[in-house]
Amino acid sequence: MVRGLKKKKKRKWLALIFLLVLLGFLIFGFFKIFRSVGKSLWDGKSQFNLVINSQPVMVVSFDYPEKNVNLLLIPDGTFVEAIHGYGPYRIESLYKLGKIKDQGGDLLTGSLQEYFGLNLEGYLTGDKYQPDKMKIKNFLLNQFFNALRGRGKTNLSRWDLLRIWWQAKKIREDKIIVVDLAQTSASQEVELPDGSMAMKIEPERLTRIISQFFIDEELKKEDLTVAVLNKTEHLGLANNASKIIDNIGGRVVQVGSLHDQ
Repeated sequence: MVRGLKKKKKRKWLALIFLLVLLGFLIFGFFKIFRSVGKSLWDGKSQFNLVINSQPVMVVSFDYPEKNVNLLLIPDGTFVEAIHGYGPYRIESLYKLGKIKDQGGDLLTGSLQEYFGLNLEGYLTGDKYQPDKMKIKNFLLNQFFNALRGRGKTNLSRWDLLRIWWQAKKIREDKIIVVDLAQTSASQEVELPDGSMAMKIEPERLTRIISQFFIDEELKKEDLTVAVLNKTEHLGLANNASKIIDNIGGRVVQVGSLHDQ
């Protein structure tokens, strides 16, 4: 009888320990979720633009209100002016350049934001896109799912990745518009002095493409007029900001420096 009581008491202790461990895991899980939500970059309602450092590099715009995706393929060999004074670099080398100072994604998104005049909020590293082997929707879903599993680098929280993956899953294939810059009149292959080939982008034609496919319809409907004033000592910031606002559907009526007011 004494032995039976001891066994019963032992089982109670084991059950208690199990419950405490389970409670610890639950608390840890809720903490991770809360932390991920706090780091979220997307509000879950508006248009969201990001860069996928794949081959080729992609600029992806999720237009949540319109339930569609616009995707810009930037061919390898395209020269882009890198921010922070690095000068022109091939698009496929920008992320590697940024990694030298642990700023791979920031340098890539910042450079493309200025070059294309788009508000780019997120980035992730991805795989090589092979259109003959995989549809673009499946490719995108794989990239977000891989990032969700911790593969590659991204500045998106798991909460962001989960919601974007879920919303992308519900978008029909015919609602995904793919624009390959290499197949447009905006790009031209040129020969460099060393004999290698590169892609040159014509700015005005590029602007027309951007304004056609990356308009924020909600912003456009509001028909707001915006004055952009630069209050810093860095030249060109107001022009860059006004370009972004114009491209996504805003109306810039004034660009200048706050010091001139």
